[in-house]
Amino acid sequence: MKLWISNLPPDKSDEDVRAFVRKYTQVEIDAMTRIDGDGSRPGVLIEIGGATQLMLSGMQTRLNQMYWDQHELTVHIMSFSDQG
Repeated sequence: MKLWISNLPPDKSDEDVRAFVRKYTQVEIDAMTRIDGDGSRPGVLIEIGGATQLMLSGMQTRLNQMYWDQHELTVHIMSFSDQG
């Protein structure tokens, strides 16, 4: 299953995103796909191997509306039907 995190600070690297998620959820990201858009509010789709709906809900609750370098994050759980 995957989490969509949007409105990331544009200057953050993949390793910055991994470290941020690890710090606040104690979960390691297995794979990450950047979605840059117009560059002002980039997002990332992260995959967590073996994640359950309960685990992702906890991560979403923890990270959603959190501020990172003056950017309020938005986090959504991507359902299996959303993954195409």
